[in-house]
Amino acid sequence: MLSHSLAYAKPAVPARRARVTVFGRIFITVFVIAVFEGAARKWVSDSLTMPLILLRDLMVVYALYHAVRYSGFTPARRTVRMLLWWSAIVCFWGLLQLVAGINSLPIFLIGVRFWLLYLWFAYAAAELLEEQDLEAIYKAALAMLLFMAPLALVQHFQPPESFLNRQIEGDPDTVFRVTADVVRTTGTFSFTLGYTLFLAIVSPFALEAVLGEQKPGLLGKLYSLAVIGSLFIASLVSGSRSAILLLPIVFGIALLASLRYGKGKRRRTALSWGIVSILMSVVIVLFVSSAVDATLERFSSAAQMESFSDRVESMFFGVNDVSAEQSLLGSGLGLGSNLANYFLQTGLLFVISETETGRVIGEMGLVGYLSILLKALIFVNGMWRALRVARRTGNSFLILMWTIAIFGLTSWPVVGQLTANALGFVFAGITLAATRQASQRLYHPG
Repeated sequence: MLSHSLAYAKPAVPARRARVTVFGRIFITVFVIAVFEGAARKWVSDSLTMPLILLRDLMVVYALYHAVRYSGFTPARRTVRMLLWWSAIVCFWGLLQLVAGINSLPIFLIGVRFWLLYLWFAYAAAELLEEQDLEAIYKAALAMLLFMAPLALVQHFQPPESFLNRQIEGDPDTVFRVTADVVRTTGTFSFTLGYTLFLAIVSPFALEAVLGEQKPGLLGKLYSLAVIGSLFIASLVSGSRSAILLLPIVFGIALLASLRYGKGKRRRTALSWGIVSILMSVVIVLFVSSAVDATLERFSSAAQMESFSDRVESMFFGVNDVSAEQSLLGSGLGLGSNLANYFLQTGLLFVISETETGRVIGEMGLVGYLSILLKALIFVNGMWRALRVARRTGNSFLILMWTIAIFGLTSWPVVGQLTANALGFVFAGITLAATRQASQRLYHPG
C-alpha cells in the first residue's frame, strides 16, 4: 500500500506482480533479526547474544557475496569504487594506529566491522533493492509496529519485576524506569535505545500509510487508524524524550510537506487524516494518562540535570572535553564501540564517548572529521533530491525519510552500538534505494 502512493516509482504497466529478489529477502531477514534478537536474548537466554550477532553478520556477508556474484555489484559501478577507496582509507588509518601502538588487533577488527560491514550492506541495498523489495520492507516494518505497540502498552502497565520487562541480567533493579513504578518500555529490544530507534525508523512508513494514498474501502481506513494509533501509543509509553519529541516534529513535517507539495486527492487526504490523527492523539493521551504524568516528571527531572540545548549540542556535536583530548591520529579504530568493552573489560558502556560525533572523532581523528564531512555532503544531496521529487510529483515521502536519516545517522551510536549499527545502516539502505527508485521513475518513466 505504501509503495502504491509512490506512483512515479512504479512501472507503468506491470505484466505481473514481481517477486521479491534474493537480496531483498536477505535484507528483510537481517532487519527482522535486528528487531527481534533482543527478545531472544532477554526472554530465552542471554547466551544467544553472540550467536545471533554472528548469524546476522554472516547473512550480511552472504548478501554482499550474492550482490557481487549475481547482481553486478562490482567495481564497474561508481558506488563500489568509492566504497573501495573509503574502505582503504579507514583500514590504512586503522593499521597506522596499530603500528603506532595505540590499538590492538581485536579492537581494530571490531572497528572494521562497525565502520565498513553494514556500510557496504547499505550501499548494496541502495543499488540493488527493487520496487517490490521496498514494498515488502514497508509492509514488514508496519507489521512489526502493529505487533510492537500492544506489547509496549502491556509492558507499560506491568511492574518492573514482570517477565515482559525483564532485562538480560534478570535483575529487576536493572530495569530502566521513567519513575519509580513506571518502566521505560523496550518492546522486543534488550535496551531502551533499540526501541527508540525502531520508532524513529518506522515513523515515515506509518505517516505515509496514513497521509498518503491509502487502501480503498473501510478496511483500508481501519488499517490506517491502526497504524497511526500504534505509532502514537508506542511512542507515548516509551518514556523516551527523543521518541516523544520526534513524533510531533516528524508528523508536522509530514503534514506541512503534504499540504505544500501534495496535489489534489493527496492534499485533501493529508488534511483530513491530519485532523483525525490529532483527535486520536488526544484520546490516546487520555487513555494512557499515567504515561503522560510519568513522562512529564521525567522531562522535569532531566531538565534539572541537563538543559535541552545542552542535550541537543552533545548529541549532534559531541562532548567538548572528549574531543579536545584527541589527537589527529585518533585513539583507535573500534575503541568507541560497546563491543570493545567485551575484550577490554573496562566496565564502561562506551570507552571514548557516548555521542556519535565524539566517538567518530575520538576513534579516527582526522579521518573521523572526514567521515563527518562526507556524511554532511550525502545528507545535503539526499534532501535536495527529496525536495526535487516532491516538487515534481507532489509526494513528500522522501522528505520524511531523509529527515530521519539525517537525525539518526548524526545522533545514533551507529559505530558504537550493535543494534544501532544494524538499524542505522538498514534504514540508510532503504532511504538510498527509495531515492534511487524515485529519481529513476522521475526521469525515466515507464
